[in-house]
Amino acid sequence: MKVLYNNSEIKDGIFLTPMETQNKPKIEYKPSPNSLYTLIIHDPDAVGGNLIHWLIVNISGNNIKNGDELLEYKGPAPPKGSGIHKYIILFLQQNYRINADIDKRQMSMNELYEKLDVNLQPFFSTYFKSKNQYGGKKKKRNKTRKSTFRKSTFRKSRAKPLVLLF
Repeated sequence: MKVLYNNSEIKDGIFLTPMETQNKPKIEYKPSPNSLYTLIIHDPDAVGGNLIHWLIVNISGNNIKNGDELLEYKGPAPPKGSGIHKYIILFLQQNYRINADIDKRQMSMNELYEKLDVNLQPFFSTYFKSKNQYGGKKKKRNKTRKSTFRKSTFRKSRAKPLVLLF
């Protein structure tokens, strides 16, 4: 099985920018006869908890377009400063047709599996990492100091104070 973004195959742990993943990936696989599949792409590192980026159930044959898309594809967009996110792609074999209505993206995988109400068996999985392209960069500081005072000016002197008499 292969997962391709922009005609490049995803290998476990590869880093992709959000710009590289804004379009749906291409999924290539050899199905078992008379089998149904589920495709899930999720981000367990999302700020508010696990986020489902794509959910298709009842995939028959070797074309994911034959399935029922419960959640449309939403490309990764990690918030600035949230660090590196791991995006997990699961392709699971179903025992029977799924009749579910999923209306939210933010939920735990256990909650999702309960809503799907079916025993899913792993068929293939992979993951990639991504990060906000503009987050985490520090601004360059000007090397010249704004203040003309030096710290040594404020150090206590060991010399005796000079007394002037008039």
